[in-house]
Amino acid sequence: MIEFTEATKVYGKSDRAALDHLTLTVPKGCVYGFLGPNGAGKTTAIRLLTGALKATEGHVRVCGIDVAEDPVGAKKMIGFVPDSQDMYERLTGYEYLNFMADIYAVSRRIAKRGPKNIWSVSS
Repeated sequence: MIEFTEATKVYGKSDRAALDHLTLTVPKGCVYGFLGPNGAGKTTAIRLLTGALKATEGHVRVCGIDVAEDPVGAKKMIGFVPDSQDMYERLTGYEYLNFMADIYAVSRRIAKRGPKNIWSVSS
């Protein structure tokens, strides 16, 4: 489950919030997409969710884990594919999957089963 509770982000000394008191719950097993015009706060919300940014106010939780209080624990519960693959352009697909398995502490035994089976195993 993903929860945003009054999540707000103000950049620098701006008097305008990039994300203004977002309250949203995405239940376990649901797929949710952010749609909206430029400047609506979509990227800011995702950056708060992944821990790339800290909220100015409010809370963001992943499976009950507060992203600000336990960023590593929260990151273990999510997967994120950025819109730019520049960072990984030298890796093969297989190397990228192994890299992601290492980041998320997926055991070698499970990772060797292949991508079809990684997501069906509970930790």
